[in-house]
Amino acid sequence: MNDSLRQISNVILAPLMWICSSLGFVIEGANSPGDMSDPNTNLLTPFGAAFSIWLPIFLLCIAYGLVQARPRNREHGVFRRLGWWSAAGFAGVCLWGLVNAFAPMQPFNWALLSTAIIFIPTMLLLVKAMLIVTTEKGNLKGFEKIVTWLGLSLIAGWCSIAVFLNWTTQTVTLMTNAGVDAQLSHTIILALALIWGVFIILKSGGNRAYAFPIIWGLVFIVIRRLNSDPSYTVITVSATIGIVVLIVACLVKPKTKQII
Repeated sequence: MNDSLRQISNVILAPLMWICSSLGFVIEGANSPGDMSDPNTNLLTPFGAAFSIWLPIFLLCIAYGLVQARPRNREHGVFRRLGWWSAAGFAGVCLWGLVNAFAPMQPFNWALLSTAIIFIPTMLLLVKAMLIVTTEKGNLKGFEKIVTWLGLSLIAGWCSIAVFLNWTTQTVTLMTNAGVDAQLSHTIILALALIWGVFIILKSGGNRAYAFPIIWGLVFIVIRRLNSDPSYTVITVSATIGIVVLIVACLVKPKTKQII
């Protein structure tokens, strides 16, 4: 019963992430992700094209949901280990989409605060699932290995950078009120995101699929800053350095098998 429920949860929640994230485009009066990011003064918000990465993420996660739901995989050890973690992470993304669509943005931006809070456990759950499948992917074969490892790695990586960017507005406000320069405040948050990213990359044994969305996001932060006036050179340079650091972290060979 638990195995069947786990399979059903993943096969339903994977496409539901896409649906919940798109409510603002199909329901009148609902907020789209762009409604929250467009008026945002967050200097770490990447150029809009960066968010296109959600399409392959959704497709791969849906494919993962389908392959893990196959009858022969009901008692598969790998899917048993990671299934509830991925389902809980997918549920978090669904909740994020619902809150983003319907939480009020005026007079207080409850949508921004609530989605920032939701993304913390969501990211941690997805990172846990990614670490499991990275360690166990040798026990998967062919298409099942590709969609499971790649889908969970990409969504974990993208949520890893998103969780820091979602907290940027609130954190920068607190730091600037305390007298910290706004550009320095943004750079500190960017540094924290990089520290987390490097830590997980090393812990996963150099999982490049996990690192790719973080690098992708940083590239589009640089693009946005270079096409803005002012460009905020410190942030641009910091993001560029971050890209190099993440690439180097991916090339470091683990001395021992990663521990979850």
